[in-house]
Amino acid sequence: MDQISQTGRAGVHKRPILRKIVRGKSFVDVGGLWKTLGEMVTTAVEGGASRVAMADIQAPGNEWWVKFEAHCAEKGVSGCEMIHVDICAPEGPSKLGKFDVVHCSGIMYHVPDLFHFLGNLVECANEYLMLGSVVMPDSIENEFGRLDFPEDAAYLAPLLSSSNAKIVSAYLDSINMKAAGLNSPASRGFFVNGRPIFGPWWWLFSGTFMSRLIHLVGMEVVEEGPTPDGRGYIVVARH
Repeated sequence: MDQISQTGRAGVHKRPILRKIVRGKSFVDVGGLWKTLGEMVTTAVEGGASRVAMADIQAPGNEWWVKFEAHCAEKGVSGCEMIHVDICAPEGPSKLGKFDVVHCSGIMYHVPDLFHFLGNLVECANEYLMLGSVVMPDSIENEFGRLDFPEDAAYLAPLLSSSNAKIVSAYLDSINMKAAGLNSPASRGFFVNGRPIFGPWWWLFSGTFMSRLIHLVGMEVVEEGPTPDGRGYIVVARH
């Protein structure tokens, strides 16, 4: 069993974990294109990955792909595969293919269908899945009231009652985080032509709920915990 733990008082640091598990393995970063700030491809290369890829729903050749290519060149990374795919679509796994290590962060709360999203990621992961997401604290209490986020429930953000929406929005304001559809406008709404869209926040859940969901889809959680800034949660799971 790989010794991968990087949990401490400061939270889970996923880049050291990736460097430990990725040597000699294939790696894909799903949805990591946005602004290149959270991309993990260059970290996988540092860790000795045998093959690396970036997969994203962004249209081929758009500004974020161009910026990612420039970012890789700046870091001295070459040979990264670039895959245009909607990981939530039924054909997502066949278009993406299999990788030993699959990383996906910052996407989970934006997807309408959590089950297809997670099921497709699991299908593409030969060995490891590294999943990161913004999460809610176990409980929020402020001037608008109290709202709990238990391990066995998630809130559908667009259907929050007005009183609960005020509680969540005040919390997000307090940590300087904007959430489309909550404390920031969802410019396109939640549905276009009768179909749910990505972009707004669909789900609000705790880290323990997220971990239990990974167990539900059939993987063993080998490392988990809050991110260093306390806003997110990381789960590393293995088949």
